Amino acid sequence: MTTFDTNPTDLPTTSVFLNTSVPNMARIIDYLSGGTAHFEADRMAAGAMLQVIPSLGKWVRLRRAFIQEAAHQLHEAGFRQFIDFGSGMPADDHIHAFAPQAHIVYSDLNPVAVSYGQSIFADQDTIAYIRGDIRRLQDIVLAPETRRLINLEQPVAIGLNGLMGFLSEDDNQKMAHALCEWAPDGSRVFTVLQTRGDNTRSETYEHFRHLCRSAGFPIELYTYAQHIEMMKPWKPVTIAPVAEFLGLPDDFITPQDQTDIGVAFYAAFLEK
Repeated sequence: MTTFDTNPTDLPTTSVFLNTSVPNMARIIDYLSGGTAHFEADRMAAGAMLQVIPSLGKWVRLRRAFIQEAAHQLHEAGFRQFIDFGSGMPADDHIHAFAPQAHIVYSDLNPVAVSYGQSIFADQDTIAYIRGDIRRLQDIVLAPETRRLINLEQPVAIGLNGLMGFLSEDDNQKMAHALCEWAPDGSRVFTVLQTRGDNTRSETYEHFRHLCRSAGFPIELYTYAQHIEMMKPWKPVTIAPVAEFLGLPDDFITPQDQTDIGVAFYAAFLEK
């Protein structure tokens, strides 16, 4: 298996997640999704981000809706095992709610999310929540929980939602290759491509990135073309604007929602 790593000093420490007096991106996303696992610092940081991108909550909720519909469609297509990276704070309406009886491995770097997930799924024989950084993929796929739940003689559905924006282009490419090496033939990646307009690095965009860095997570929105390049050798099966994929009205996403950044989310299925 191809391995790749990042300097450990580049990775968030446990204290970043456990300190409730400073904003944390995982909890901010939970707040924007309508969850309950957040604190005042997270809500204040989310408010600052919403001033920059007022449609941010809308985009986050669209991504969650995609995960739910994608899990349902993949389950209907016969997938009975899922591994999800960057799963975030666990919720009742995540993959397991739309893929009943499937074997599911959730994973995240955030120890708070992992601890919460492990307490929720402690009595579940078919669901595990483990801590891991996809930049150290081997640690996740060789974990006892993964080896127990994932049968590499059958295709696997692989969730990468929200994760690519937290990785460099080089790390995204290495991740795609490493996952393709590990996954059985017929496996599929399901993900939302969170894109910005070509060559658009506006003041709004840089301000948003600064706010994300302040919450402990530098983020990057890549262009559509960059996403397609980074995901090679996975082959696109379906790529469509996420609102279209979800059957929402044509005018559900407005130019104002896209801001001067040119924000656009695409629902994507890619296959090995």
